[in-house]
This record gives sequence, C-alpha cells and structure tokens, in this order.
Amino acid sequence: MQTGETGRKLELFETLDARGWEPPEPMTRVLELVDRLPSGQKIVMLLHCEPRPLFRILANSGFDHRCRFIPEGYFEISIWHAADTGAASASLD
Repeated sequence: MQTGETGRKLELFETLDARGWEPPEPMTRVLELVDRLPSGQKIVMLLHCEPRPLFRILANSGFDHRCRFIPEGYFEISIWHAADTGAASASLD
C-alpha cells in the first residue's frame, strides 16, 4: 500500500494490464491515464518489461512510482502524484 502524507492509503484509480502489448501502446495508454489521475489515487500497471523511459517522464511530470518484479514474470508499477507521498513513507502491497 502507498500512504499519503496524512497516512491515508492511496485509492486505486485504475489497473492497466499491459502484459503482452507491443510498444508504444503501454506507454501511450499509461500516460493518458496519468493525465486524468486524481490526487490521492494511484495507477497500477502490469508489464512484461521494466519501462525505464517511463520513469523519467513521470519524474519530470510531478509523479512518483515504485516498480517491483513479480516472480510470475512481470513487473508491477504503481504511479501516483509525487505530492501525495513522501519517498520514505511509500510501500508496496
């Protein structure tokens, strides 16, 4: 779970299961979602590879993320507004 500055859990805005999608569709779709992401909520993206170019775009746009490898063979990327979470207080489910 990610917790905001007030200790509240960030609500799930949307899960984007992009496993098996060909580029650039995963990047395009997640950036469309990020544009609509309300404060206090997060996006969870599932992807077969680590989307390193996305991380730079998110940071430059005022978002934070956490990425972890899932043993079943994919990555889980959580994305939220940087203002919602201090880096030290963020944790994954």
